[in-house]
Amino acid sequence: MKGVILYVERYKNDKTVIDFGEIVEGGKHISNVGRVSFADDCEFLFSINGQEEDASSDDLAVGQTAEIYVTEILESYPWQSTISKIVITSPDPQVSLKPVSTFLDPEFEGVITSIIEPSLDYPLYKINISVTSSPNYPDVEEASFSIQNSALIWQETAFGYQPINATYLGVGQSVSILLEDWHMLDPDPTVYLAFEIIVLSSEE
Repeated sequence: MKGVILYVERYKNDKTVIDFGEIVEGGKHISNVGRVSFADDCEFLFSINGQEEDASSDDLAVGQTAEIYVTEILESYPWQSTISKIVITSPDPQVSLKPVSTFLDPEFEGVITSIIEPSLDYPLYKINISVTSSPNYPDVEEASFSIQNSALIWQETAFGYQPINATYLGVGQSVSILLEDWHMLDPDPTVYLAFEIIVLSSEE
């Protein structure tokens, strides 16, 4: 199964679990999301630009593409699996400075109209946008997005992309938004889950 790493959780007992978004062959969106754990003898490999070398769970990073070898999937939502092999096929985006949205199509573009900061009632940043483009959601004119703590956030510049955090988001910015799962919503069914946000350059 090929896809992208959405979240990496490391426990004190050295156990690592990832959320994995499947990308079907030729697809431009994350099709479904599962939680993946690793067998004790799991094989970790890098395979980038034809060069293959050993890796470890310490090398896993949000936004990397990978191929996982799944033998059994537990029928739940999200699905769950323990795997025996993972091949990491791209560098950490924070190092390569290559957003996931350069090879997957963002589901939304729009202009930020308001920002709600984390609170005791809702511990994540949330943004509202006026939608300018959303091919998969043609009837949506305004939309709200929760920003996961592991979300990738970028500023587009004349020279490429620079990682930023949610505190740099502001009303009036034009953004593109890639969803964690195009059909999965926040516990609040009116809020989409944002996996990656790019603040688009204002330069023409």
